[in-house]
Amino acid sequence: MKQIVCITAGCMFFALMLSACRTPATQLKEEQNMGNQMIIETPVRGGSAAVSSPRVFVYKTKGDYSHLVPVLMDDSRTQILSYPHPRDLFIGGKLCLPTLLNDGYWLDNRGIGRNVAFLSYTYEEYSRLSSAPSMEELKAHIRDKDPITEWHECGRRADYKNIVSELNKLIEQGFLQK
Repeated sequence: MKQIVCITAGCMFFALMLSACRTPATQLKEEQNMGNQMIIETPVRGGSAAVSSPRVFVYKTKGDYSHLVPVLMDDSRTQILSYPHPRDLFIGGKLCLPTLLNDGYWLDNRGIGRNVAFLSYTYEEYSRLSSAPSMEELKAHIRDKDPITEWHECGRRADYKNIVSELNKLIEQGFLQK
């Protein structure tokens, strides 16, 4: 009886491990069309779940918002859920602007999300403030509540050796196209 329990437990563990492991080749591209947004989850990298790493977001917008401060909105885009303190705009002493990729794509370096909105404040202006503006001021400075036209989730930063060149190569190959 003990032997049957051990064999059953071993088989269950093995089956669980097999179902938890996925390779990029077996993952499918998921597309959701949300109004004027094309949301595409593009699993281009695998990796160990044990390694914590920021997610990679590549996106296109209606215009050039690269120097404007992003905030995160609720799903109805009526409330600001998250906004940076002026000091949060820096990494290593430099402003944390998005990186321009090929074909008008942008690589997020701030941690934005699908419900991003852009303020009329530039990174430079906002970073000189002594504290974050009030919620009323932030709402009054929203330039665009729905700027994203295309959104791609491209794995984790730890999965890339040279993220810009690797993403540009994917763009050139048409992997991120609608």
